[in-house]
Amino acid sequence: MKVAVLGSGSWGTAIALYLGRLGFEVSQWCLEPEVVRSVARQRENLLYLKGFKYPDTVSATLSVEEAVEGASFLFSVIPVQHTASFWREHRALLEGKPLVCASKGIEVDSLKTLSQLYWEVFGSLEEYFVLSGPTFAVEVAKGLPTAAVVASVDGEGALEVAKRFSSTSFRLYASTDVKGVELGGALKNVIAIATGISDGMGLGNNARAALITRGLHEIKRLGKALGAKEETFYGLSGLGDLVLTCTGDLSRNRRFGLALGRGEKPEEGRFVVEGVHTVKAVKALSDRLAVEMPISEAVYKIIYEGVSPKEAMEELLSRPVKEESL
Repeated sequence: MKVAVLGSGSWGTAIALYLGRLGFEVSQWCLEPEVVRSVARQRENLLYLKGFKYPDTVSATLSVEEAVEGASFLFSVIPVQHTASFWREHRALLEGKPLVCASKGIEVDSLKTLSQLYWEVFGSLEEYFVLSGPTFAVEVAKGLPTAAVVASVDGEGALEVAKRFSSTSFRLYASTDVKGVELGGALKNVIAIATGISDGMGLGNNARAALITRGLHEIKRLGKALGAKEETFYGLSGLGDLVLTCTGDLSRNRRFGLALGRGEKPEEGRFVVEGVHTVKAVKALSDRLAVEMPISEAVYKIIYEGVSPKEAMEELLSRPVKEESL
């Protein structure tokens, strides 16, 4: 069976490697010609994920048409802020094929999740699946044990996709809460920046644990206001992804926060720090829905209003005392 992977960043490459090792014929669409060249010559993605040889079952191409032709499944791993425009541009090629979206985030301009954008482009969610959970690309590429969630409005369909693409190294679970799985994967990046800032300031493990716990409350509050199920946020795509991204140094969002907390300029380059975009969407959504999100608000102020990390943390800690469940 042929599978197309649309995207050649670190996560898209890890997915292509994984599927190729499972024995699927994989065609990976790449934006950059240098990626296609390095895959053809060195059998590696030297731009985004060095050190991992492509199996013979995986090829790379600059042509979307070539990638999707004959494919039974599509994996969309395009940066979130460009996903909808990519889908619109290539709608005729993508339509009618089951699509697994593995990108995490919220489109800032529209404040919409990717499932909402998919609906706008294709008019249905019957062929749409979202893949999310605690998944560092490097560890998946290494074949280390990983678990994640596949969500669809069709529960049986989600279960079939989970079974089809599961293995002993990558276990997939099924869900029908598309919105919750998407939001968990998006919102945790904001909290990861917050915990990175705290750690960069040297505030300690106690503070990090408090931010993770209270951050989960914020994610849950906004998620419920947007129609997600509360229990989803205690699963792999919620708490699981939150803990990984807030504590693992492979997290670009955490590293971004660490630099801010140390008073350094965060690293810039080709790798997307999705939480920087997501916090703008979270600020707009929480204001619109009157959802209290003080940690996310503090991150927004630090990144976009020039408030110092010290001042933002002091403001956060000086908030009125209330019941924990609120």
